Amino acid sequence: MEIELDQTFAYLHEVRREPDLTGMPLYSAAADGDVAELVEEASLWGVLAGRLPAAPDALQVQITPHWVREPIIGSLEITLAARRRGKTMRFVQRFPHGRWFREAQRQLQLLRDQKTVGPEETVYSMLLALACDRSSTLRLAPFPTPCIAARSLAACGVRTLGAGRLLADRPVLVNQTLIEDTLRKCCEADTRETGGAVLGQMIRLDQALPGTTTRIVTVLSASVDDHRHAGDTMRFTFDPAALAAAAQIAELRGLGETVQTVYHTHGWKNACGNCNQNPRCPLAEADPSLQDYQLIESLFPSKSTLLPIAGRKLGAPGRSPVLRIHAWRGGRLQAIPWQAYSD
Repeated sequence: MEIELDQTFAYLHEVRREPDLTGMPLYSAAADGDVAELVEEASLWGVLAGRLPAAPDALQVQITPHWVREPIIGSLEITLAARRRGKTMRFVQRFPHGRWFREAQRQLQLLRDQKTVGPEETVYSMLLALACDRSSTLRLAPFPTPCIAARSLAACGVRTLGAGRLLADRPVLVNQTLIEDTLRKCCEADTRETGGAVLGQMIRLDQALPGTTTRIVTVLSASVDDHRHAGDTMRFTFDPAALAAAAQIAELRGLGETVQTVYHTHGWKNACGNCNQNPRCPLAEADPSLQDYQLIESLFPSKSTLLPIAGRKLGAPGRSPVLRIHAWRGGRLQAIPWQAYSD
């Protein structure tokens, strides 16, 4: 695939004491790689939404900064024009976040550990776009597209749809047994984190499901736990050999599944059971932490990857954990709606 990039900026990420460019930065690093990551996310987002071809002959990329005040960026708009067999499709997305935002959180913790920044002191994270007299230093490589098979829901074992709703441009179906297993494991592990591999597949239906705008659906069908994965309070480690064994199980099941991702839990205090209603609960909510980002990006670097997390969610009804599924949206992992199914 031929990639043509239309922009002449170099990108820089800085952490500063002031909300402007006065004084010296506390941290400064090139951010071209962070921006290239957003282009990959936009490309996969467009493919899964049915707005871009999966294997274009050529891709034109335009990156437009939206300024807080130049050269400080408030958000980046990425426009993609993909040409396939003489036909061009366009897709536009805006990104207020990116890897630089998470790096700022890491740097702030380091600065506080070093006593450079006080425990209550505010710092400011800035993405800067600096005009270049030459071609941009940003480099883009062809983006790997996930395997998407033309299949029916019935061929994937989907018999009836249950509770929940689908996101129009990223529909996700989750097996009811997988849901029950992850929530049960979360309760059994109590405050200790646990987790396992998640099997599933991406499929292309003959026609879109009601309420959706794309024929591409992600089906998460089963979880595979393994004693080689190790967890403790606020920590969980996945064993690569165990994930390889889960891939073999997927092949033996003969349903066309692969290891799509992993799930893990953020703890649940059974003795209390009030985790969803207690704002002072010390357990993390079922949202991605910085460590979770590092985990999923190392194991499943594709921006098509989903991240299921089970645990507490402040304000959620009931006295039991919830399962939240996160997808790459706008430069970060965000919880999306999904629908259960029975096999």
